[in-house]
Formats: sequence, structure tokens, C-alpha cells
Amino acid sequence: MNLFVKHLAGTILLLTSCSNYTEEELLVNVELPVPVQLTVAEVNPHTRAVVNNIGDISVSSLGIYEVAEGKTPGTFPWSVSPLLNNTPPSSISGNQLSFSPRLYYPMGGQKIIFYGYYPRTTATSGANYVTPPSSGNAPTFNFTLTGQEDIMYAVSTPSGSTTPGAAVSLTFNHKLTQIQLNTSILGSLLTSVKITNVKNTGSMNLETGAITYGNSVTDISFTKASLTATNPLMVPADVSSYILEASILGLLAPRKYLIKPTSGNFLAGTIYTISIN
Repeated sequence: MNLFVKHLAGTILLLTSCSNYTEEELLVNVELPVPVQLTVAEVNPHTRAVVNNIGDISVSSLGIYEVAEGKTPGTFPWSVSPLLNNTPPSSISGNQLSFSPRLYYPMGGQKIIFYGYYPRTTATSGANYVTPPSSGNAPTFNFTLTGQEDIMYAVSTPSGSTTPGAAVSLTFNHKLTQIQLNTSILGSLLTSVKITNVKNTGSMNLETGAITYGNSVTDISFTKASLTATNPLMVPADVSSYILEASILGLLAPRKYLIKPTSGNFLAGTIYTISIN
């Protein structure tokens, strides 16, 4: 993704009076609130669904956190009430995010870090929910996968950003892998096709972006888009292989295929196209 920027400085003119003088003007340098300007982008756009680029995202689906530097320089401790707490932008124009009320740097020269995730939820329980931040503990995004989600995460400059004119980048990264299916000549004969035993529950730490999957598994089915293709599925990355099961008209037992990358594990943010012949 692209960047979030912030600048400003200021002086004000104060009127004062002295016991020995008539009223005079003094020019005093003081700290004024510095507005935060944010821009947003995505890693390698136009390469995968469900989100192909930032234009596919409604601002209400972005959750943004803002954490200020603590008393120890270079540390950004979580509190129950960070500067931004799972807050969506008010609007997006191109890659420019706006907030209402407008964002300002904290007074006193504190650095700040932004964290972002997608898709945002305000629920605190259920299939998809957020465990809110607490004193010293980052929030977590808890999710249940159906195959149509696109989970993304971003963090700004790890050392924090401050004024004047510091550039702040928030680059969203896809956390799941996408599997597309080309059914070739078997398309008209397929009655169903699915990936079996997919881990479908997990949680993402919104400070580190690390995902931990639970033990729950489910079968996730492809939806046929045409005789020779299906809609893609989003499944966990960092997995060495999956089992694809295809039921073909007239056959009692479904066919099973071992699908795997040419090397290593399935990578996050990558499309894999599987052909069934």
C-alpha cells in the first residue's frame, strides 16, 4: 500500500500587557496540533480476488488503530483506549483516506503507529469478531472462513512516525491464498467439487499480523461459474497441500486429487490455478 503523511508547524500572535509598558505584541512560538494525512495502497494490486485493489474496498470495511509512543522511547504500548480504536475512515478518494473528526498528531512530539485490517467488524463474539485491546495486549481479529473472505493486514513504519512532514506508509498484505479451478472438459460432468478438511477458524494479532489457526476443519465447495471454470476460493496460506474432491456424474465414488505448489507451501496473496482433466 501507499503512504500516510502528516505535517505542520505554527506560531500565534499573543497580546500581553506589562506593568511598565503600554500594551505590546509579542510573537511567541507554540506547538499547534498537526494534522495527519493518510494515503492507502495494496501490495501487488490486480492479481487476485476478492480484493483486487483498494477501489474494491468500502471505507466501512477498514479497521484502523492508532497507538502513541509510550514513556519509553520506541515503545508503543496498547491501552484500553488507543488514539484510534477499530475506527473506519469517513471517506476515500483515490488512495487518500479521510477521518471525521480530522486526525492530529499527539501533542508533545510523541511518535505514532497505525495498524489496519480488513474486513472490519465491531462484533465481540460470533463467527467474526474482535477481541478489544487491553492494557499491554493488542487486539485480535477472530474469523471463520467460508472460502469467500479476503483477509488483509497493514502496519505503518515500525519505528513510529512523527512531525514534521514524516511519510507514513500503510501497505495492506493479503493473508490468505487463492485457488482457482479450471475444470476443462469435465466441467459439464461435475456435480460438485470441493477442498476438504480446510482449517476454517483462526485469529490474527492486529499488532504483528500473525495468524493462528484453530483445530476446526470443514469442506469448502467451489461454485461453478461456467462449464469450464469455477469461482475461486480463499483458503489458509502456509499449507503444503490440499485434497480436492470432485464428484462426477455417473460415478459412485468421487475423484480425489492432491494439489500442491511446485515447491514449498501455498503462499499468502498468490493465485494458484488448478486444472482437472
